Amino acid sequence: MFRRLLNSLMMLVLCLAVMPLHAELDPAFVKEIEQMREIYLKAVNGDKRDVRQAIRQVTALSSRYPDHPLVMVYKGGTLAQRGRDVAERPLNRMRDTEQGLNHIDRGLRLFDAGDYHFIEQAEAHLLATFLFVHLPDSVFHRLKQGQYLVDNLLSHPRFEEFPIDMRAGIYLAAAVAAEKHSLPDKQREYLELSLQASPEGMNSKEARTMLEALAD
Repeated sequence: MFRRLLNSLMMLVLCLAVMPLHAELDPAFVKEIEQMREIYLKAVNGDKRDVRQAIRQVTALSSRYPDHPLVMVYKGGTLAQRGRDVAERPLNRMRDTEQGLNHIDRGLRLFDAGDYHFIEQAEAHLLATFLFVHLPDSVFHRLKQGQYLVDNLLSHPRFEEFPIDMRAGIYLAAAVAAEKHSLPDKQREYLELSLQASPEGMNSKEARTMLEALAD
């Protein structure tokens, strides 16, 4: 379970790692979020020490921005990583994952109720989508919610304004959701769209690998 989650988080952060600074947002907040992304990426591809560093970073960030939904979603994703890498017993892993999901849920509710930059909200939805579609649905029951989020991203009225690698990442998330639903034609369609959006981008290697697996 958690190895597959690691791969999904890796794909997610690769598409977020090149997110541009948004001129309409507070520059100080944008800078801190960019730093959080870098540490998050390191934790996803690192060891327990990197995860602990990410936890310290997101804890400090949430103390400065306790009510910001994007921070809550990053905190939830970081806790999910702790559930995978740090907790020594399966029960502890479950507890950390559930705690992370609670933070994500709270952040998503605040986005729905507030007026936030559309890129911020899309970033949070994409992070949540990757987590939800990779968690075992028999345990956490999140696949339906992940499908709902990715469908909303695909139909977003400003989809073409998303950064290229973010659009490619959304198509990749849709492909993973299609795989979960045993829809190989849809999966292939979204993988091809991901490659069309960004042929040499952050997610292209993973998309090609998944396409090759479909051909076998």
